[in-house]
Amino acid sequence: MKAIKAILVDDEENARLILSNFIAEFCPSVEIIGQAEDVKTAVKLINKNEVDLVFLDIEMPNENGFALFDYFNKPTFETIFCTAYSEY
Repeated sequence: MKAIKAILVDDEENARLILSNFIAEFCPSVEIIGQAEDVKTAVKLINKNEVDLVFLDIEMPNENGFALFDYFNKPTFETIFCTAYSEY
């Protein structure tokens, strides 16, 4: 079975660590290939690697997580939104 290559995008390091641990424990087919603390870093990771899945926070400094989609005409990755804000 082919591993799902994923990145974590969250401005909070602790949130990335917790999510990474959950994925390692419960999702053995998901390989975390990178982490980003902001949208611009996430775009670089996606452009540099074959990314199948993005775990994406919404509320981050500088750019909202939804801004990630402004950088891609047709995203080739799936997205799971990870946020503590109930309005999303």
